[in-house]
Amino acid sequence: MAANNTVPSEIDDEVDDALLPSGHRWAYPCKLPACPEYGKSWLLRSNFLLHLQQHEAHMATTTPAARRAIEIEWRYITDPHLPPRAAPDFRSREDPEEQIWTYSIRDITGRMVGRRGTQKQMEMDMAMAERRRQEEKK
Repeated sequence: MAANNTVPSEIDDEVDDALLPSGHRWAYPCKLPACPEYGKSWLLRSNFLLHLQQHEAHMATTTPAARRAIEIEWRYITDPHLPPRAAPDFRSREDPEEQIWTYSIRDITGRMVGRRGTQKQMEMDMAMAERRRQEEKK
């Protein structure tokens, strides 16, 4: 049995603590915009995993392995002596201009190109791509 394939107990709040710099701890944010607790962070791993089990928005995470994957992907390192901060790449619901999106557009050669930017940047890129397509048709 390989230890890497096992999912640790969901009540063990000290899993992976050895990976942290001294004096720091993990924070576990909810990054699912459809969840009513989107943006909230938990300092206890077990409370975050309980959140994933209790909210309908997270029903796709029905197995401990699925919850472990989300936990690892969303967590970030924090200093418990500093004031709370938003998780990295947190998208505020209030101001869409601050949200960073990942999107794809076709370049001049017709290839799909991945980009990251605000809603405004995405709209400008899409409009420019459309203008190029219209110019090519002429």
